[in-house]
Amino acid sequence: MTRDARLRPLKKAYGEVPEGFGRVGPLTNIAQEIERFDVNADALFASVGVSRELFTDPNHLISPQTYGQLLQRCAALSACPHFALLLAQSQGASSLGTVGELLPHCADVGTALAHLQNYLHLHDRAGMATRTIEGDTATFGYTLFAGPIAGVDQIYDGTLVIAQNIMRLLCGPQWKARAVLLARRRPKNLRPYQQAFQCPIEFDAESSSLVFPTSDLRLPVAGADPDRFKLLKEKLEDIRSRHDLDLVAQTRRVVQAMVVLRRCSLTGVSRELAMNPRRLNRLLERAGTTYRELLDEARCGLALRLICLTDLSLGQIAVVLDYSSASAFTHAFKRWKNVSPLAWRSEHGRSLEATEDLPDSR
Repeated sequence: MTRDARLRPLKKAYGEVPEGFGRVGPLTNIAQEIERFDVNADALFASVGVSRELFTDPNHLISPQTYGQLLQRCAALSACPHFALLLAQSQGASSLGTVGELLPHCADVGTALAHLQNYLHLHDRAGMATRTIEGDTATFGYTLFAGPIAGVDQIYDGTLVIAQNIMRLLCGPQWKARAVLLARRRPKNLRPYQQAFQCPIEFDAESSSLVFPTSDLRLPVAGADPDRFKLLKEKLEDIRSRHDLDLVAQTRRVVQAMVVLRRCSLTGVSRELAMNPRRLNRLLERAGTTYRELLDEARCGLALRLICLTDLSLGQIAVVLDYSSASAFTHAFKRWKNVSPLAWRSEHGRSLEATEDLPDSR
């Protein structure tokens, strides 16, 4: 294969996104942003195996590994550890394509977030939107399926800025979260984060999300057009009918979400999929997997991210993963990786944060 062929971007119709990939929409302005730091964008892109052409069409596809590596290189070459915060400032619902077009025409904020969660796989199959409601507190966030990858802290930083922009589109430009949770270590310079979010920020969180009053979900979306909503909803349903998730992918997403919420069980997953637990396991087995394997996959991925990207103790991580004790978690981790979680953290814990000690240029 020639170098030009290797750099040629992969493009699919909207909704036709392979597992583990996402549309490049939120990155379409990356060349302009990095060139503001006098960095040669073409050389940067080539160094991670992509070309400038990748960012000329939002329907081009990118993996989270390349996405993260690219953001990490941008942060390093710009000497700006919070590069992703700057990049995401101009990105919002429109970067999500047809899914994003639907959101401002939903009747209220809660309906918009529910549709975003239900349709996001037509834009992104490398991760998923998350939302919770606990009494008077709600959250809206994002989680990747991959384990720890280079630049994942940058991905979460930028994604939550985009999430905030979406909430301001729905609630009004003055909207602020009650708090921001980031599943990454506390950076040395907090000022860019305080300026970006203007609310309390919790680092070393178990998941990345915006926290806000549940009452915000009942807010009507100003300017929503019911006719436009109906047309876009029909369009998305048509796309989903042709490019929907298979059973394994659907189950994987439910398991991932429930693991993050500390409430995963076969009964609960089956209920979400409107299926008898025994039938679900039979169908998963026919597809080459089981509920237990998907649960292990989700727990392992989350454990690796928390071990490598946060300073949470093993006991705290065990609680997040719903293990009875740190020793039970350690036993499971050894089964997954053949080493203890402490050994893994010692070897990998800081290797993904190459930009941490760079001077802050902005």
